Amino acid sequence: MSKTSMHKYKWEKYLPIRRTKLRSYLVGGGVLLGLAGLNAMAALPFSVGAVFMALAAWLHVWAKGHLDKNATLTRSGPYRWVRDPFHLSNFFMDLGLCLIINSGVFTLVMMTFWVIAYRHRLWEEDQQLVEIFGDEYLDYRARIPRMIPYRPPMEKKYDKPFSVRHAPIYRGSVCTRLFRLASYPYLFFVAAEIGQKGTDLLAAQEHPAFYWALTGFLFFHFLSRAAGEITKRRASILPLWTLRHPARGVIVSIMVAALLAVDMLWSGPRILEWHLDRGQWLILLVAAMLLVATLRGLWHSVRFRRLIEGTALVVAWLFTPVPWLALVPACYFSAAFLYGDPDQPEADVDHVFLATKTDGAALAALGLWMPLILIGLPATWF
Repeated sequence: MSKTSMHKYKWEKYLPIRRTKLRSYLVGGGVLLGLAGLNAMAALPFSVGAVFMALAAWLHVWAKGHLDKNATLTRSGPYRWVRDPFHLSNFFMDLGLCLIINSGVFTLVMMTFWVIAYRHRLWEEDQQLVEIFGDEYLDYRARIPRMIPYRPPMEKKYDKPFSVRHAPIYRGSVCTRLFRLASYPYLFFVAAEIGQKGTDLLAAQEHPAFYWALTGFLFFHFLSRAAGEITKRRASILPLWTLRHPARGVIVSIMVAALLAVDMLWSGPRILEWHLDRGQWLILLVAAMLLVATLRGLWHSVRFRRLIEGTALVVAWLFTPVPWLALVPACYFSAAFLYGDPDQPEADVDHVFLATKTDGAALAALGLWMPLILIGLPATWF
């Protein structure tokens, strides 16, 4: 039976919303509602929705880490309790997004379409599994419920360990999807703020939450794209020459110079009340973190040094009058961290902190950072 012809009822092939497009409509509808000023963010539904999304993300990864799609019948992990944990996670994810959007009518409409669209998909997958596994799946289906775990779980003899090396995680789009999903609450908040306040948002000092949300959306969207390149092609989202010397040194120098210039020349009000006076202690903190990154005796790793350098610059930008610009070093160093050693032809995802091979790398990093620190430190007193 072909996939396109598998319909329990003939009318299902005429559905206006298919499962694969449902979340796109959900996100687009939430943004349009926000821009039109028809909804507003509220703390309680936002918090409950975020909890549902976190639960769904955990269940999604747990299921993917056990699944051997169409190879063996999976009966371990969440599949001990329910046959469709992946679709159960989708339910909580979409319900969480609807709660964050905070529109009762919209939630009712979207979840009705969810039931209709997924009803067909669940039946379709059920027929495919019967064709592949036969009586083995029929026995499993008779014992384990589809999505609500109200029966005793499968015996532990079917257990197998969770593994990130399963194809959906190791070579799939799990990380990409989770980062993209994490960006949606920020996007809904931005849209709602635009719909409610309009051009008043141009007064950045009076609406910091809007700019934090916009920064969060852009950062998680960037992470989604970067993770996709790493998991699917073992490549960097940025050209590798931007991660190597001397280009990296130039880019980092520009970031530090811009940070110092903004901090010293800004005459307007500060966003964060905890901004350190004149910045000297901040510069010393950054210097200490960067020194740690250069100690090869502590950790022989390109990724570890990029992590420390990126954290130092992001923290430094958070202390400036325009903390949202921390997005720039956050994205750059996230790309550098994800890829690892830029002198290698592709990213190594088997070892998060892979030791470098060039003994002079740490000294080169020290040579880049220390002159900048020595120049920047006295400048904060003037």
